[in-house]
Amino acid sequence: MKISEIKHIADIAKIDFTEEELMGFEKDFSETMELIDKIREIDTEGVKITFHVNDTENNLRKDEVIETLSQKEATENTVDEKYGYFKIVRFVE
Repeated sequence: MKISEIKHIADIAKIDFTEEELMGFEKDFSETMELIDKIREIDTEGVKITFHVNDTENNLRKDEVIETLSQKEATENTVDEKYGYFKIVRFVE
């Protein structure tokens, strides 16, 4: 894979790399793309679509409505509270 192609993929993903990092990715990206090309060559005609490779089912708990803390109870032990909410340090402009 060419460096220009890696830069293009990085631009799409909004990732900035130094030239040194890009050079390091060149071999890895090439190996990955070769593997993808090999997978594309596999004849899957007539193969049943598989969503799971084992018999695992969703093991989600059942939703149950329970009593929760009131807003006052939730914020009563906080160091800093404002208008009934947790006051936090702003870290995003």
